[in-house]
Amino acid sequence: MKQRILSLAAAGVASAFALHVDAATSAAQAACVTGVDARDVLWMRAGPSVHYQRVGSIGPRACGVRVYWRSCVRGGRWCKVRYKGVRGWVNMRYIDEGGDEAGMAQPNACVVNVARWDVLWMRSGPSVRYRRVASMPPGYCGVIVTEKCRGNWCFAYTLEGAGGWVNMRYIGWR
Repeated sequence: MKQRILSLAAAGVASAFALHVDAATSAAQAACVTGVDARDVLWMRAGPSVHYQRVGSIGPRACGVRVYWRSCVRGGRWCKVRYKGVRGWVNMRYIDEGGDEAGMAQPNACVVNVARWDVLWMRSGPSVRYRRVASMPPGYCGVIVTEKCRGNWCFAYTLEGAGGWVNMRYIGWR
């Protein structure tokens, strides 16, 4: 009985450690601000548009922005975020979800299962019903897939700066 209690206690400590590691990993993968002038800030708003009151600001190239993906509205253009304890809405064109601590995104995927004469279309939303916004050739490995996914579709960027939704059937991880 004593041995079983010790085993359960050890399992509890291991679980707590695993949760701590997961939290640290999530923090390291938090988003960074991009495309904001060095003399400006990214304003956090009380709602999903510039017409809402400012509730906070995030400096240019700042990292550690936590994005609440399920809150995103207007085709994913505005999402609720948390930065240094302040919550608000930001326009996602200024957020790099795949950024590292320097704010530079690293490619993590390639285009696969696309015929050599065809392209993979990036869409304005997570379905073929949305308009085409950019394309990637077969074998292209400058794809940065974000954690923003709906079903089999995820939002991705290219190294050239194009962004849109892609069907993950045509993406292979690096």
